Amino acid sequence: MKIFFVAVAIFSAFVGGFFVSQKYFFNILPKNSLPARVTKPMVGNDRDSHGCIGSAGYSWCQAKQKCLRTWEEPCISNSPTPTIDEAESLKAAIKDQLTASHGSFGRGLVISITKIEGNFARGLASESGGGGIWLAKKIDGDWKIVFEGNGIPDCNSLKTTYLFPQDLLQNICD
Repeated sequence: MKIFFVAVAIFSAFVGGFFVSQKYFFNILPKNSLPARVTKPMVGNDRDSHGCIGSAGYSWCQAKQKCLRTWEEPCISNSPTPTIDEAESLKAAIKDQLTASHGSFGRGLVISITKIEGNFARGLASESGGGGIWLAKKIDGDWKIVFEGNGIPDCNSLKTTYLFPQDLLQNICD
């Protein structure tokens, strides 16, 4: 009987060892043939063609010829510089249009301008729960929103119908 239990134990060890070896790959490699270490890209290692780090919020500002965060420093063309009154007028026009299309929600939005180039403007509409971008064009002397929200705009229409400058569409229609 004792021999029977020893035989069953040896058989069980053999069968158990077989199944363990199927689940785990035991391969003994020479020390100099270890696989190369896999490295993950570093956060912040995503520079664009201008050297701007997108994951840190930087984008290229054509008007100022530098990388910047548009919520910290607007990318507004240095020539001709819009006056404070023109910028406030643009903000008011954008807020009025958003209030007209979204009702009372639009009244709580904070409007900021990130880029102005001639008759074209880009900015952010935000509130405590979020917000989105807006693109506007001056048509017959009045600013009109041509896109607003968080989705993807019709880039073809912005480029061909509205003739938006490429630097205003950066990171939107790349």
